[in-house]
Amino acid sequence: MKVFLAAIVFVGLAVLLLGVNIFFFRRPFPNGEISTNPEMKKRGIKCAREEELEMLAADKKKCSGKYSDACKGCALYRP
Repeated sequence: MKVFLAAIVFVGLAVLLLGVNIFFFRRPFPNGEISTNPEMKKRGIKCAREEELEMLAADKKKCSGKYSDACKGCALYRP
């Protein structure tokens, strides 16, 4: 029972100390969203959705419009 109480006190103290800036100084919670975080943008880090859209746009530019059997795997293939 003593170990259980000690663990609860320890976890409570850890949560309180980790949240000092948020609880007491009313600072905003850090932004973890990759697409809207200015520091991530500054470093050139993009979310998977943005990278996927860029890759699809690059594929559209490469496509010549001449469809063959090799194009069947392409999302732009329309027989």
